[in-house]
Amino acid sequence: MLHCHPADQQALSWGNRESRTPIREQRTGDIRFGFPARITSRNGADLTGVFGTLALLRKAQREHAPDHEVLVAFDGELASAARVETDPDYKANRADADHSPIASLPWVKTALDAIGVRWIEHDTAEGDDTIATLTTRALAEARPVRIMSGDRDLLQLLTDPAVSVLNRGAPADRRVQTRSDVHARFGVHPGQWPCFRALTGDPADNIPGIRGVGAVTAARLLSGGLTLDGLLASDRLVGAVGARIAAHTEDLRRWRDLIRLEHDVDLPDDLTTGHPTPHLVTAAAILDHLALWDTTTLNTPPPDKDRIACRRRSTGHP
Repeated sequence: MLHCHPADQQALSWGNRESRTPIREQRTGDIRFGFPARITSRNGADLTGVFGTLALLRKAQREHAPDHEVLVAFDGELASAARVETDPDYKANRADADHSPIASLPWVKTALDAIGVRWIEHDTAEGDDTIATLTTRALAEARPVRIMSGDRDLLQLLTDPAVSVLNRGAPADRRVQTRSDVHARFGVHPGQWPCFRALTGDPADNIPGIRGVGAVTAARLLSGGLTLDGLLASDRLVGAVGARIAAHTEDLRRWRDLIRLEHDVDLPDDLTTGHPTPHLVTAAAILDHLALWDTTTLNTPPPDKDRIACRRRSTGHP
């Protein structure tokens, strides 16, 4: 499954029941996808978003999930609405972000159709929640999962050894992360991640955390598998840091709930096929097929055509 939203790209895939060889975000920042320069058409249109998505997806499939089924998930139009209702500051820092990649999304979806990769967009769900739901479904069917993503919140899904996270932007020795890697690097177990990040904060989502609590302090406070509620009821809250934590009890619980992923998004039952996705062709060949190398702009919507079943939103609309 590949999860995409305007500023980030992620991917996830499932292995077959017989395969226990476990596959989802590449932060785009300058939206170059690791290329030394932007990819443009012969007429100057910026194709980096489309080309980069397809190239990274093909590379991930070829190197890490050749026998997996791949699916792409997009943030819905109202994806953050429920969390913003709980906390108006949630992701408020993204108002001034570069939203130009949005122009690429219709063409990314058309390209995925062209290569036979299924995708899903739930109107009111964040892509991370869609990923969590699909991961839960896959595990129930004894299918290993690999998630291609640089979004650390997805590390909370590594509670099962059949799930791993591939971060293409990480150093080679940390590119694939598993349950044991989370504890080795951060000092907490995947199931503690929402509690851990509530304490440390998450600048990407505008969650401030507790002043003076970094990763080392948070791991020490939660040592032994303690949860946030367990910490608040413990005798570990001492000194100035302990006082600040005690003064922000309700904030911490709210932040934890914002970070915690939903595993019950209402998704179509026939979203996946149970069969491996055929090996993907090159990004250059797909752009050639779509005549994008000669385009002058991506603002012109792709040709309208029938949508394949996997593209239905969970609301049942085509």
